[in-house]
Amino acid sequence: MGRKKGKFILGIDLGGTKILMGLLGRQFCLKKTVKLEMDGNRGEKFFFNKLIDGVEEVLEETGSDLSDLLTIGIGCPGIIDTHKGIVKVSSNVSFFKNYPLAEKLKSKLKVPVLVENDANAALFGEQQFGAAHGYREVVGAFLGTGIGGALIINGHLYRGVSGGAGEIGQMFFTMPSCSGSEISRQKVGALVGRNAIASEAGFLLLRQKCPHLLDEIGYNVKKIRSGALSRAIKAGDTALEALIRSRSRWLGVALANVVNVLNPELVLLGGGMMEAMGQIILPEVRSGIEAYALKPLVKVLKVVPSKLKDNAVILGASKMACEVLKTTKK
Repeated sequence: MGRKKGKFILGIDLGGTKILMGLLGRQFCLKKTVKLEMDGNRGEKFFFNKLIDGVEEVLEETGSDLSDLLTIGIGCPGIIDTHKGIVKVSSNVSFFKNYPLAEKLKSKLKVPVLVENDANAALFGEQQFGAAHGYREVVGAFLGTGIGGALIINGHLYRGVSGGAGEIGQMFFTMPSCSGSEISRQKVGALVGRNAIASEAGFLLLRQKCPHLLDEIGYNVKKIRSGALSRAIKAGDTALEALIRSRSRWLGVALANVVNVLNPELVLLGGGMMEAMGQIILPEVRSGIEAYALKPLVKVLKVVPSKLKDNAVILGASKMACEVLKTTKK
């Protein structure tokens, strides 16, 4: 009975270092957001306590309770069986191995739960409410802790046979080593994700190449987040800006391969790094695509930033959860 009267949808974005929750009305108007720090390597008990604390906080701050929730939509990194709500594997949460996340949370909260890959949820959100609205052939790349990817083909999300389609961050580059005599193979995510950038920025710190970043965080590499990088670049850390531009162009080269295979009308760039440094990243990605994709395909292609930014996952997951709920009631 409570579900029939449910007036809110809860969207949850499970990131590598944070959980973002958003409470939305039935028309998907955002009422309240709550952000929590997260460590996916501290075990199941810590994870669920943190998750439940966040749900209780967002409800309390809006004067609501669980009976007000119509459904919950979760965007989670990894390979997801959306129909069963199972996380097959996730690099950000160590115990997520064939893990029935939807059933576990539904059992705890007594609310219907949908789990989707976070990049899929973000791109779906952009298609429904943001920069990809009205487009039918779209490639999404999301620059966060790593690189997430998603595909819309013929107007619909394309998940592949096992739910793993669109994993742009798992593509490989083959390049000469520093000596030039050996071949090095690296994943796109290991070159361009925030963790990769933070690692390289740490080397620049040790070499005294980033004085403004050093002033803000010292030598604590764990504090190298997108915002800190952006502020240091704006303050004049040119070596750091050169690093971001170089790695962004590599992402453009990777996306050129995707463009050559799929011939999309839109490439959408999102994630925390884009929100903090989009003015640097986007033109370099576009340049990489234009240099290596086939010219007739580039001619009909747009490369755009996310419109929904941090809220893309929670909006997309919420809309998906509502659509599934409608289908199951028929």
